[in-house]
Amino acid sequence: MPLLDHFDLLAPVYDRLIKPSNPEKLSKVGRFPVEGALLDAGGGTGRVADILSKQATKVIVADLSFRMLRQAVQKGGLQAVVSATEKLPFDDATFERVIMVDALHHVHSQEVTARELWRVIKPGGLIVIEEPDIHRFSVKLIALAEKLALMRSKILSPEQIAGLFDRLGALIHVEKEGYAAWVVAEKPRE
Repeated sequence: MPLLDHFDLLAPVYDRLIKPSNPEKLSKVGRFPVEGALLDAGGGTGRVADILSKQATKVIVADLSFRMLRQAVQKGGLQAVVSATEKLPFDDATFERVIMVDALHHVHSQEVTARELWRVIKPGGLIVIEEPDIHRFSVKLIALAEKLALMRSKILSPEQIAGLFDRLGALIHVEKEGYAAWVVAEKPRE
């Protein structure tokens, strides 16, 4: 656990400072709307989940930062769960969709997180990971700035993220646009 929790400090102003990069693209690659539950893993203030809240039957935001989640529940329509993405408190095959927007690079173990997201997604469901594309020079500068700010960041390439889910048997689709990449992992129906 880091000595300084940057996200607890940023919680009151996070939504004003950080806007979702491309919610229309996320909705398209995630094949929304969907009948069933959506998990926003590492979803912080629920800024993205709130946009998708009318496109799923139930929306849950899971995050380690209590202060970020306090902002999420104030939006209404979102349920909040304090949890690390490496150990989610949900049964197997609970969600039709799992999204993780700009958060995978902040987790302690990306491999364990991928396995946990895979565990909670239903067969036929989609996991959508949106991350900055580390192939872009400006993203490399952001990664360096986060290291200097003592954040626990490790930005993987879209190919590395796809590899995490490919090992689990996912059907993978990767899209890149501007400074972002979307990795979609579909769990085959049994």
